[in-house]
Amino acid sequence: MELYNKPPLTYREQVELLKSRGVSFADEQEAEMHLANISYYRLSAYMLPYKKKVGGDIIDQFKEGTTWEMIYRLYAFDRKLRLIVFDAIERLEIAIRTQIIYQLSHKYGSHWQDNANIFHPETTKTLRDGRKVTFDAYGEIQKHIKEQLHNNKAEVFIKHYSSKYDRPENPPSWMSVEVMYFNHLSRICTGLKNRADINGIASYFALPPQTFCSWLHAINYLRNLCAHHARVWNRDMNIIPEKLLFSKSLDWISNPDTVQRSKAYYFFCMLNYLLQTANPTSPFKQRLIDLLEEYRDVVSLNAMGFPNNWKDEKIWEV
Repeated sequence: MELYNKPPLTYREQVELLKSRGVSFADEQEAEMHLANISYYRLSAYMLPYKKKVGGDIIDQFKEGTTWEMIYRLYAFDRKLRLIVFDAIERLEIAIRTQIIYQLSHKYGSHWQDNANIFHPETTKTLRDGRKVTFDAYGEIQKHIKEQLHNNKAEVFIKHYSSKYDRPENPPSWMSVEVMYFNHLSRICTGLKNRADINGIASYFALPPQTFCSWLHAINYLRNLCAHHARVWNRDMNIIPEKLLFSKSLDWISNPDTVQRSKAYYFFCMLNYLLQTANPTSPFKQRLIDLLEEYRDVVSLNAMGFPNNWKDEKIWEV
């Protein structure tokens, strides 16, 4: 172990450091402006594809011909990619939220979210690393609803319910679920005790229930990456979604066994698949295709998990 003792560098010093390591600049003043608005540390993730390797290890020297413009364009691509993905997830989130509310309300009434009997009881599981994790879908959503009732007074429907009704304590599900986050939707689906309950929601999106729950969990992870401006394009995802082998009713990839489910491409395929139900006229795939074309000079499709024949897949036809 070593003591970290690197001093902070000025923007000019950061440019000089990169020059000493092999990066060339068309406009050093513009590069300093970029560094003033986007930290060197954040941009360093987009420098990695351009660094040299020695014995399999990345070193702090750049490949011949690396320019600052290439690094910045890769960053700009990832930023635009996150915006496209986040927009697609927003459309999905609304559709999933709607189906959860609609189907469970017609089965269990307006306040199904307050019915502990439809959820699995609280359980504690031990993870592989020895940590204990408690799963309590009912408890989580009840806590969140109460926090929103107390803190989210600006929301018109909460204000209206609180001023007019004193029982039940919580608003009906079509209000309560509207103030839940995406991760709560995932918790609800995995926490439902009756398999038929999740079957109905999953089948609306043409998925088996277990696959649907797995995809929700994975999409929530992707959503959090986008919301926190984290790198997406070539990331090895920490959450691996379940494989969908085929679909009887919607377009899907022809050979899922050959696709890396830890890479961005599989996640994009999941979004595209779900949008066929949630928003059939979604511009997601056209926007993605256009973005890949615009930045083809700096983006490695292989690093994102795209197979060579991906454009031949029916799911990507436009």
